[in-house]
Amino acid sequence: MDVRNNLDFVQNQENNINIFIKKIYSRNVANLAVIEIDNFNGIGIVYGIKAISKMAKNFCLKALDFFPKNYELYTLGFGVFALVTNEKVSLKTFLKNLNVFKNLFVKHEFTINEKVKICLSLYIGVSSKYSPSGNSKYRFDVLREAFCALLDTKNSHKHLIVFDKTQTSLKNIQEKIKITKLVYQAFVDDALIPYFQPIVDLKTGAIFKYEALARIQTSDNKLIYPKDFFKVLKHTVVYVQAVKRLIQKAFNVVVQKGISISINLNVADIEDPEISEWLLDEISKRNLGNLVTIEITEHERIKDFAKLSNFFKKIRKTGAKIAIDDFGCGYSNLEIVMHIPIDFIKIDGSFIIDIDQDPHKAQIVAGIVNFAKALKIATIAEFVSTREIYKKVKSLEVDYVQGYFTGKPINLEQNMLKSQ
Repeated sequence: MDVRNNLDFVQNQENNINIFIKKIYSRNVANLAVIEIDNFNGIGIVYGIKAISKMAKNFCLKALDFFPKNYELYTLGFGVFALVTNEKVSLKTFLKNLNVFKNLFVKHEFTINEKVKICLSLYIGVSSKYSPSGNSKYRFDVLREAFCALLDTKNSHKHLIVFDKTQTSLKNIQEKIKITKLVYQAFVDDALIPYFQPIVDLKTGAIFKYEALARIQTSDNKLIYPKDFFKVLKHTVVYVQAVKRLIQKAFNVVVQKGISISINLNVADIEDPEISEWLLDEISKRNLGNLVTIEITEHERIKDFAKLSNFFKKIRKTGAKIAIDDFGCGYSNLEIVMHIPIDFIKIDGSFIIDIDQDPHKAQIVAGIVNFAKALKIATIAEFVSTREIYKKVKSLEVDYVQGYFTGKPINLEQNMLKSQ
């Protein structure tokens, strides 16, 4: 069905989408463009729903007026549209028309109200049964390919991309879905667990404390590391509860083993009262202040130092210590030291991994150590993986070390259960 025969049809979004889906599954589609108006939702937030409704209508009118009659237009909602052709239109012709329309659209001013006119840009993802040479492709998943191409336009800052099998977005999406499923299953199975890596005092050689590190233990006893799941976990609805569970398990080990630990909190965690207020209450209620260090991660994202400073004043009152992770990379390191009383500086691992072979890195670390000593802040070198690195950081008067040379992360919670 061609929308141009009935402009009212574009307002009936549910019917429009249903007909579009039937069209896709009819397999009578040679070319598909999924078109998105840039910042459509943002314009709606600023100027209201009437403005974006008017904008969508104007887009349809412009498109219907521009494209040939054998091009079918569908509204998919939220500033997203689909343009479909049959086999009579080549990919070359389809792309030529899309590019001309895109360039004309950018030049057009849309009236929001009496005082405001704006120019809009488009993102266009294209899928075709034809290759650029005109040959028909063996496999053709029109809808998935078009949306993957649309995603690639945003990742690459290009405004029109034709899907090809070398693009990574489809693989990335599939991998993200796989990890998301894993994360939710781990939450249901209570398989998110803390591992503990020792931090060793370089003066005595004894374990000073442990860093609690997140792991997922699968049903077949495989370990999944944070680099493979934590970014996905942060965008799930179970994130806050997962963080709380992980910290509670770590605190249980602290109580049972009588050890000191360091736990990681990123800036978003600290700014979220559901996590930060709960944590303060948990530390106070269980009287763990003298055994806990809060390690600030992702500090480059700090926007409100006043909020962080207020949180850490409360942390100080419990007796807990404060550490900053990845020190030495980024200006925000120094800003934190200015605003928050730090007890430990964890030197960025990129300076440590080959410090025994790189005199320049050794000089930088020596400078960080001197800086920390002047402020009465202890230093920790992580990624200490060999005897040579261990000896080097010790010669530079680093206070503590952490890494595979002095101890791999272990499941103290499991060891605790075995001993009971």
